[in-house]
Amino acid sequence: MRPDLHLATASRTLELSDGRVLHLREWPGRGRPVVLLHGLLDSSLGWAELAARSRRRCVAIDLPGFGLSSAPSRPRLGAYADDVVDGVRRLGVRSFTLVGHSLGGGVAAIVAEKMSREVRSLVLSAPVGFGRLPLAELAAGPIVKELATSLLPHIVSRPPLLAALYSHLITNGVAPTPDLCDRLAVEAGGVAPGVRAALDALAAASRRAGPFTRRHIDYHGPVAAVWGDRDLLVPPTHARGVVRALPQTRVHLWAGVGHHLQRERPLALGALVEAACAAAAPSVVGSNGELRLVA
Repeated sequence: MRPDLHLATASRTLELSDGRVLHLREWPGRGRPVVLLHGLLDSSLGWAELAARSRRRCVAIDLPGFGLSSAPSRPRLGAYADDVVDGVRRLGVRSFTLVGHSLGGGVAAIVAEKMSREVRSLVLSAPVGFGRLPLAELAAGPIVKELATSLLPHIVSRPPLLAALYSHLITNGVAPTPDLCDRLAVEAGGVAPGVRAALDALAAASRRAGPFTRRHIDYHGPVAAVWGDRDLLVPPTHARGVVRALPQTRVHLWAGVGHHLQRERPLALGALVEAACAAAAPSVVGSNGELRLVA
């Protein structure tokens, strides 16, 4: 990671229509901007490496309940999306590529539908909302949820334990970097309410068997979806749900990769985002309607 990574950012807080706040970080650049939405237990800083390497203006948003943003108005993906739409419009971004990872991917799908004219292309990295998530349903149970959130500060404050869980559950053997360990340790104390709300939102989406699997999403721009074939949290089989909801999607399945693609394949993901910015991705649904996976 570049040593000047954090110095290249501008930190901003926007007041939403109901008085809550949405925090974001910006990296300067040219061309079509990129708006980045992180996943569970992450924040806008999780996109720092990708944003710093890009030549484009990048805006990474702290989803409600994470980083320095206020809690969501309710624990549903649609509520997160409403806040992102409000924030992006207040920021004045008119035409952009939208990127979402995991929880942020499900939110991004809704944002793309709500801002179909402004979102010129969409990149979904292991997005939720396109199938069942048994682990999320389990974790959202009252006892498990309270136990997990109460133990979170103790886990992240013990680097060997954090590294073991991270490299086995989230990535495919890739240990967390020291800066990630430090950031999680700092943020863990105040993230519990946000984690509880996010778990409830994920579980609600899962119990509906993926809210996007029963209808087409009203968005018609280019879409790229990318999964690691070792993802234990959001199975790559959910890619078929993405294609049903967004038939124009080009699906990339990367071998030997887990759930955290921006940590495991940062350069490849950056190249994929750049291709989306250029609207260079062709359709991936053949004439017979079959899904084609791209290595």
